[in-house]
Amino acid sequence: MTFTGFVMVLVARERIFLIGLRQAYLLSKSNAARLSSRTVLFLSAPREVVHEENLQRIFGNEARRHWIITNLDDIESLVSDRNDSAMILEEAEVEWSKNANKKRLQGSKIGHSNGQGLEDVRDISSIYQESRPSHILTPLVGAKVDTIQWSRKQVSEKSREVQKARELASKSRPKHPYAVFVEFSTQAAAQRAYQQLSYHEPMHLEPRYIGVLPKEVIWKNLCLSPASRICRGYVATAFIVATILLWSIPIGIVGTISNINYLTGRFHFLRFINHLPNAVLGLLTGLLPPYLVSELVSYVPNIFRCESTTKLAT
Repeated sequence: MTFTGFVMVLVARERIFLIGLRQAYLLSKSNAARLSSRTVLFLSAPREVVHEENLQRIFGNEARRHWIITNLDDIESLVSDRNDSAMILEEAEVEWSKNANKKRLQGSKIGHSNGQGLEDVRDISSIYQESRPSHILTPLVGAKVDTIQWSRKQVSEKSREVQKARELASKSRPKHPYAVFVEFSTQAAAQRAYQQLSYHEPMHLEPRYIGVLPKEVIWKNLCLSPASRICRGYVATAFIVATILLWSIPIGIVGTISNINYLTGRFHFLRFINHLPNAVLGLLTGLLPPYLVSELVSYVPNIFRCESTTKLAT
C-alpha cells in the first residue's frame, strides 16, 4: 500500500512538473513571438467559414483572420507536369552540351593530327546540330522531334496553364473548405479556442491543432474528408499492429542465432559450427545477432514514417 501511494505521488509530481515546463515554454519569448503560437488549425471546417463575415461568429470575437485550405489537385497536377517538362529540358541541354563537347574534342584531335584547325575539319555549327538530342513522341508510330525544342514548348504551355489555374482559383470562392488556419489576437485566445470553442450553431471542428509549423504539416492530407481521415486512421493503426506482430518473427529468428548449442542440438547439419575457432564462434554469438537486430529495427521508422503520411494531417 505504501509503495502504491509513493508511485501515485511520484506520478502526480512529474505531471505537475511537466505542466509547469510546458507553460514556461509556451510563454517564452521565442515561442510567443511566433505566428503559429496564435494560430489554430481546424480540420473538417464548416462551409460557412468561406465567408469573411462569419469568421468571428464561428471562432469568436478575438479571431483576426483565417486561411482556407481547399483541394487544389488540378493545379498540383499541372505544376508536376511543368516540373517534369523542365527536368526533361534540363537533361536534354546537359546531354547536348556533353555530346557537342565530345565531338569538338574529337575533331580537334583529328585536325591537329592532320595539321589543320577545327574549322577545316568540321564546321562548329554542324557539330552542335548533330549533337542535339531527339526522341519519338509515341513508340514505333510517333514522330521524331527535337527534345530541346519540344521541352521548351511544353514548359511554356504548362506555365501558362498553371498561371491561368492559379488566377481562377484566387478569384473563385471555394465551394467547400477542408481545413482552416485561424489567427487569434492573443496566445491566450488561441489556447481557449484550442481547448474549447463556443459557437451558435452545432458544428464539428475536430480535430484541432495549435502551434503547428509549416514544415510539420502534410499539406496534401489537409484536403481529406472526415470520413476518409477516419478510415485511414483505422487502417494505419491496423497496419502498425500487424507490423509489430510480424516483426517479432525475424527478431525471434535472430535471437536463436545467439544460442548455438540449441541450434546444433536441434539441427544436426549445423554441428560443424561447434568445430569452428573460438573467435568465429564469438562473432556468431556476440556480434552477428545485435548487428542483424539493429538492421531490422532501422527499417521500422521508415515504414511508420511512410505510413503516417496516410494517417495524419500534421
